[in-house]
Amino acid sequence: MEKLNVNVAIERGLTTAGAANRPIKLIQFGEGNFLRAFVDWIVQQLNDNGLFNGNVAIVQPLPQGRVAELDKQDELYTVILEGLKDGKEVQSRQLIDSIGRTVNPYADFDAYLALADDPNTQIIVSNTTEAGIALSDEDAADAKPAKSYPGKLAQLLKRRFDNGLPGFLIVPCELIADNGVALKRCLKETAEKFGYGEAFIEWLDAENTFVSTLVDRIVPGYPRDNAEALWDELGYQDDNMVKAEPFLLWAVAGSKDAQAKVNELIPAAKLGIDLVTADAVQPYRERKVYLLNGPHTTMAQVARLAGFTTVGEVMNDPTMRSFIEKEMHEDIIPVLTLPEEELNAFAAAVCERYANPFVKHALDSIGLNSVAKFTARLLPLVGANVEAGRGLPKRIVLALSALLATYGGLAAEPVNINDSPEVVDRIRAAAADRAGFVNAVLSDASLWGADLTAIDGLASAVEANVAAIENGGIKPLIEALA
Repeated sequence: MEKLNVNVAIERGLTTAGAANRPIKLIQFGEGNFLRAFVDWIVQQLNDNGLFNGNVAIVQPLPQGRVAELDKQDELYTVILEGLKDGKEVQSRQLIDSIGRTVNPYADFDAYLALADDPNTQIIVSNTTEAGIALSDEDAADAKPAKSYPGKLAQLLKRRFDNGLPGFLIVPCELIADNGVALKRCLKETAEKFGYGEAFIEWLDAENTFVSTLVDRIVPGYPRDNAEALWDELGYQDDNMVKAEPFLLWAVAGSKDAQAKVNELIPAAKLGIDLVTADAVQPYRERKVYLLNGPHTTMAQVARLAGFTTVGEVMNDPTMRSFIEKEMHEDIIPVLTLPEEELNAFAAAVCERYANPFVKHALDSIGLNSVAKFTARLLPLVGANVEAGRGLPKRIVLALSALLATYGGLAAEPVNINDSPEVVDRIRAAAADRAGFVNAVLSDASLWGADLTAIDGLASAVEANVAAIENGGIKPLIEALA
């Protein structure tokens, strides 16, 4: 079978010889599955409908990356969309021909800086993981390139400034709160460190538009379990294809002028794509983190101890599905800020996404770094319920209890633990003193950011659950709350 390249794609009528020659309008830091199935997929829809007429230049943000793999296929790859939307099955395969070039700044720093020279380029997008928007002590103005993402971006923007060209619309997609504000702050600190001068910092403020975002699309990535069957269907070997769900949300927040600029340069809303501009992204972030990611974290603790291995298995089991739906409607929605009707609709959409028959989303994968995830996704809901006079949210408390039983090695059915050794060792050491275990772990503010024994009734509720899990397993506790 032929491997995907531009000649194969042209022969099959999937692209044209001129597609690669569209002007570069967007610089993208990150070549991973998410951006390629999210931002680049959106750009493809815009190009296919005559609304963008531009390509993406992908920058590899780390020394180890995969732009070389994209180059082997002439920057072409396929997005596989499979899932449920509005109760209907969606299955589509689309060739993405909107990557104009790739750059590895570690191999060719001059080519990287040259991206700033093109006046056609107006947008910068990034997804360099949550840790990407941070400074590094190793950053230096003469490094080729700087170590951190803000350091690299500052170098590129300085070249743009020196050229006397307009700034960019800068759209970070890293999953941290107020990512645009955080990135701008890091850039200013970097500019001062690098000695770029006040004129550059003034240009950074006046000529560049920073927005904060929330991105939402489940992207399982390369479909290893049925890759060869998909190659047969496509008629070519694609080593870079990426699988995603149909659902997509891109919430972008900024000033009214910034919102107008986003809609002008990325007119996705004209195609019915959910790119939403707003004054603040926080309500959308809360909705996603607490109603999508929160129950995921609950599943990774509670459902794994009950013998489930994937999200789909959880949603196909009537008892577990009822448990998760009640967590959404009784423990989470009542303490969120968006209108209840909107939250109920989002919860229904999330359950449909969870039940996607085409995606095997492993609970072991979701269980990665569970202490940090529980702290970010579920712990605030415990406090919110207590402060609202609603008492302890019992299903979330059970998730915390299951986490302690798992990490402490107290559950009858051990499951995979993938967390920092420091965290695991600390909890396991505390479990050696069974009588004081729960209090010791919950009072450890270095784990949770606060002493959780200060929350009235939490320690005793967790202790009772852990004891029940030790003695009879978790299933009776699930059934009582389903």
